[in-house]
Amino acid sequence: MLPRRSRRDDKRFGDVPWVAWPSVLSLDAVIVAVVWQQWLMRTFCQRGSTWGESAALAATVWLIYVADRLLDAASLNLSRPHSLRHRFYRRHARFFLALWIVVLVVDTIIVVRFLPPQLIREGLVVAVAVLVYGASVHFRRAVMTSQWDGAADLARPSLTIPKEVRVGVLFAAGVSLSAWSELMTRRNSGIDAGLEDGDWVGLVSATLAMAILFTSNCLLVAFFERRLDRAQSFASVASGVDDPHGRLARAVGSRFRTPVLAASVIAFAVLLIPLPTPFRIVVLCCAFGLIVLAKRSLRSESIPEMDSDAVRSTFDVRGVWVDVVLWLPPVVMIGWFS
Repeated sequence: MLPRRSRRDDKRFGDVPWVAWPSVLSLDAVIVAVVWQQWLMRTFCQRGSTWGESAALAATVWLIYVADRLLDAASLNLSRPHSLRHRFYRRHARFFLALWIVVLVVDTIIVVRFLPPQLIREGLVVAVAVLVYGASVHFRRAVMTSQWDGAADLARPSLTIPKEVRVGVLFAAGVSLSAWSELMTRRNSGIDAGLEDGDWVGLVSATLAMAILFTSNCLLVAFFERRLDRAQSFASVASGVDDPHGRLARAVGSRFRTPVLAASVIAFAVLLIPLPTPFRIVVLCCAFGLIVLAKRSLRSESIPEMDSDAVRSTFDVRGVWVDVVLWLPPVVMIGWFS
């Protein structure tokens, strides 16, 4: 059900900073996905992504992120602090719902007509995993809201696997899907008899490294928006929602650098497994960038405490930088080797 607009929501929304538009339009994740897909294909398949592979991935990622943000916006409480992108999607819910349907139709046509059957079959597996993830987050929230609304003193079940970890893994799986499909097609058809075990080990290592980097990205964003998530009762690894005993909160809290830096260290460890040198350099640069952002973010908090009369829609520019850190190194490498 689409959210009802308040009188304040009907005003012209002209306070979106230019740097916020990629996030507001859900293009930030699309850029990261397409760039890393292109880099993987060039590294492990000796060719760039086809326009169909890139277009299908871009549209699919956009559909997933817009659906997630529309569902978040539908339950948004405008009387509490909230993010700029959630407010934007609440205001323009009808437009984005119509655009979502159009993009879904176009994406379906691209997938059916321009992608190989092997890639489609593997993509359906990832799609099911994404649907399970979405249901586990949004359906669970709806059930909990109806069951515990007005009873904050009741204990809520704690999270098992933080959603940031699940998003990072699923994102890496989706981005690497075309590379996996290409190598499996070559092996099954006998086109490339030169495929060795090292090729598969390298792709496994690359996918794992991406999952760690993407998870670290999500952890940092969760840290930046923890106050907003807490105000809106959105569960995250940093907000403390769904964590009645405070186990996750104590793990992140003022020492949030621990999981982020630990993840980056693991990324360095992954590099010990045989990987092409250019790919190794890109992962190193991304991991180092996340470490720098994590350490600098602990020294400053850009989200102010807001009273009841303050403007409650907030945009944190640090979220832009964590995305830039992920897509800039592979873009530079792609340009270097083109």
